[in-house]
Parts: sequence; structure tokens; C-alpha cells
Amino acid sequence: MRVVVVGAGIVGAACARELARAGLAVTVLDRGGPAAATTAHGEGNILVSDKGPGPELELAKLSRRLWPEILDGLPHREAVEWDAKGGIVVATTEDGARALAEFAVGQRTAGVTAREMDAGSLAAAEPHLTRDVAAAVHYPDDAQVQPSGAATALLADALRHGAELRTGCELLGARAAGGR
Repeated sequence: MRVVVVGAGIVGAACARELARAGLAVTVLDRGGPAAATTAHGEGNILVSDKGPGPELELAKLSRRLWPEILDGLPHREAVEWDAKGGIVVATTEDGARALAEFAVGQRTAGVTAREMDAGSLAAAEPHLTRDVAAAVHYPDDAQVQPSGAATALLADALRHGAELRTGCELLGARAAGGR
């Protein structure tokens, strides 16, 4: 089977890699260069701290679980910046503190680790943060990947598995021949 992947950003590169590793004939098309458009401007955040229970949170949890496995499967894994550093969300008002506490409870029921922090643990973790904080929650599962580096590594692995890359070509549409 032949497959055309449109775009050599992080999503296209990940798709191309999986398809090529599965033995399909893959051609990746991009009007610019690999990881040169949206991916180049992305933050690479893999966050559970900003999502309430539901499909988006489940996708974030899956993504957070899969990224280390994906990276470990890359031949040059050390070239991809990955930081499973966690995150801290703070509220500076009492109303904000109540909302944050309620949000964290909902996340915990959905399987997210969300730990309330006292002033001492917050100051130890973030010594330069204002002390005018009404509440803080630590999310150890928040992480970040450098998107351009990850996309480039994924694409390189796709090419290593037989995918072809064509840059400088813009897809304007598709033509069907023989019902395909």
C-alpha cells in the first residue's frame, strides 16, 4: 500500500514513522522544509495541568505516557530535548484558590496526580516566585518536548525505514483514478 503524508511537521513525521515502520510505502510532502511551519512555533508542552476530565485530558495522558516510549525507539534519542519536569499552577486570590482546588479534585478523579503545595514547598520549588500565592498545585506529569527536534528525529527514523521526503511542493488537491 502507498501512503502520502501531507506535512513534515511533528504530526506528519510521527504518522510517516509509524506507517514506514509498519512496512507501507510512504511519501511525505511539505511545501517548505521539515518542521519549518507550525511545529517550529510550537511550545511542545505535554500538559495534564490545564485540562479538565474528558477526551482532551485522556489524549494528554496518553501522549504523556507514549512520548518516553517513542523517544526510546529513536536511534538518536539523545538529540531530542525531553523534559519531564512537572508543573505548578498557582492562584493569587481566594476565589482563584477555590477554583484551582475544585479543578484539581476533578482531575484527581480522572487519574491525574495533582498535589496541593504549602508555602514552604512552593518556595523551595520556585524560590523566585512571589509569596502572594493563595494556593498552588503541583502536577508531576507535565512535560515538554522540543517540537522541531522531535519532528526531525521522527522524520529521520521514517526515512531510515524507507519513507521518501519531497519538500518544496504544495499539495493543491487529489485526483482519483479508477475509484481510488
